[in-house]
Amino acid sequence: MKSTGIELVQVSYRDFAPAAQDLTQGRLQVAATGVPFLVPHHRAGTASLLFVTNKERSPQAPEVPTAREAGYPDLTFEGTVGIYGWRDMPADIRNRISTDVQAITAEPAFRERVTTAGSAARTGTSAEFAAAIAEQRDKIAAIHKTIAKPAR
Repeated sequence: MKSTGIELVQVSYRDFAPAAQDLTQGRLQVAATGVPFLVPHHRAGTASLLFVTNKERSPQAPEVPTAREAGYPDLTFEGTVGIYGWRDMPADIRNRISTDVQAITAEPAFRERVTTAGSAARTGTSAEFAAAIAEQRDKIAAIHKTIAKPAR
C-alpha cells in the first residue's frame, strides 16, 4: 500500500467462506488468501485472481501472473508449510525425518494429491527450510518497519 500510494482498510474474518462470499458479491474488493480458495470463483468469473505471491505461477492457475510479473516484486512470498520439531532436536532424528519426508514427497501419487489440493510439494534439507523461514521473517520485519505507527 505504501509503495503504490493506495489505501485499503483491513477487514478481519474468522473464516474464509464469508470473505469469499463478500468478495464475489462486491462487498469486498480485495482478498489475500491461498489460491485453492479462489480458483473456483476465478473459473466461474465471480472473482479475479490478480497474482500469486509465490516465485512461480500456481499449477492450478498457470494463466495468473506472479507478483513479480505483475509489477510487485516485494510481494513475493513462498508458503512455508513444513514439519516442525522441538528446538534442540538431535541431528540424527531431524535428518531421518527429513529423509523420510523427501522420500514421501518424491512419490508421484503424493505429488498429484498435493497439486490437486492447490499446493506444490517442495522439499529440501532442514537447513534450507530454516533459511526459507528466516528469509520470510526478515522480509515481514522489513515491511513492518515501513508501516507508520499511530500516535498515542
